[in-house]
Amino acid sequence: MYSEYELRNLISGMKDDDGNELKLYSKDQVAQGSNIANLLMSAATVDPKDCKDIATAGLLDKVENGDVAVALSEGQQPRSLSAQSGSGGPDAVKTLSDISGKMDQCAKFSVSALGQKYDVSSQELKADTDAEKTFATVSTRSGDNQQKLMQVSAAKGRLLVVATKSGTDLGDTDQKELEGLINDVLKKAEGGSATSSPSSTSSSGSMGTSSPSSSSASTASSTSSATMSSGSGASSSASPTASR
Repeated sequence: MYSEYELRNLISGMKDDDGNELKLYSKDQVAQGSNIANLLMSAATVDPKDCKDIATAGLLDKVENGDVAVALSEGQQPRSLSAQSGSGGPDAVKTLSDISGKMDQCAKFSVSALGQKYDVSSQELKADTDAEKTFATVSTRSGDNQQKLMQVSAAKGRLLVVATKSGTDLGDTDQKELEGLINDVLKKAEGGSATSSPSSTSSSGSMGTSSPSSSSASTASSTSSATMSSGSGASSSASPTASR
């Protein structure tokens, strides 16, 4: 299990492919962001409800018996990078395995929140990282702008690392960027030197919300759903961030 200080160190100093620094959020900011995501999720209904973990990108609503660190980049396509470790409950590998097992029934689901309902289509990506288990999805929300959320989660023992990016046009280069960020974190965790995030090279952003998600299946859900259910486009991801 990693301390909050160790988790923050693992994700510090990273940059997205646009050259924007992924800035660490303080514990208070993370708590505030998590509360906002929880509010959105408490008002949200996911149907089928078993798809809530997918809707939330596999993050936890709150971190119990563990710590989480979150970093966000600002820009038109912000990214988020989070690392979480906990001593209780299933380890990160089992958490991701449980979520991935729900993909067949969750190719399409709906999210209702704040008086609006969105249909979401989600598909699993064949992502690859240096972790024991990797799970990635790209979800598209119904609406004029076809906002997409790409999320790559990687588990190694009790460490869960989640990288996200949102935008209207996401593809292979965006996935490689997220995989590169995660591999840099894993290298640091093993005591190696990170290649410094520009390992990836793409441009886009993730939702601020998702950051607190890094904790686990529940976390993710609050974030991504907040993204999917809130504003449109980059703004949706940015809004929970700003409100934090």
